[in-house]
Amino acid sequence: MSPDTPQRDEYITIIAPTANEAMAQFKARGLDQQGYAIAGRIGRHQFTLVGGEDTQELFSGAGMIAATFSRRVAS
Repeated sequence: MSPDTPQRDEYITIIAPTANEAMAQFKARGLDQQGYAIAGRIGRHQFTLVGGEDTQELFSGAGMIAATFSRRVAS
């Protein structure tokens, strides 16, 4: 990509019971070969899905590890 090519960020978040499992999935999917790199800290999260006035606790409210990866691509 030339410096003048418009770019945007793409993100993939892997949710797993442990950080080791999240990183194993990153490697298994070849995300490093696709240009993805860790975007921030890996940590335990609780997830809520919101749609209109409805909310739903995901994973029965149990904390899961979330690891987010990003890359820059041409727009």
